[in-house]
Amino acid sequence: MGPGDIIGKEFTCFKFEPIDNLILYDSRYQRLVGRTAVVTEINSSHPQYAYVKIISPVGKSEHVHYPTQMIIDQIEYGNKSIEELLNEIKYLTSQLWKQKI
Repeated sequence: MGPGDIIGKEFTCFKFEPIDNLILYDSRYQRLVGRTAVVTEINSSHPQYAYVKIISPVGKSEHVHYPTQMIIDQIEYGNKSIEELLNEIKYLTSQLWKQKI
C-alpha cells in the first residue's frame, strides 16, 4: 500500500513521536487520540505527512497532519495487539518451513 492508496480511508487517531521538526505533537493531537479521521490528501511538499479530517461529535470538522507511514501501518495491520502479530509471524514462519521440507 502506498501513500496515494490511503486517500479517503478511515483510521483511528493515535499518539506519535514527531519524525522531524515540522509537526509538534501537542495537546491538540492528544485530545484527538481514539477519534476517527479520514485521509483527505498527502502533503505535496512533505509527503511524509497526510492531511486528515476529523469530525467532532457536534459535526464540526478539524484538519491536522499525521505521519503518512504510520497511517498506512494502521490501515494495513489494523489494531492488532503485539501478541496477535507475533502469532501471525509464527504461523507464517511455520508455513515457510513446511514448504522447504
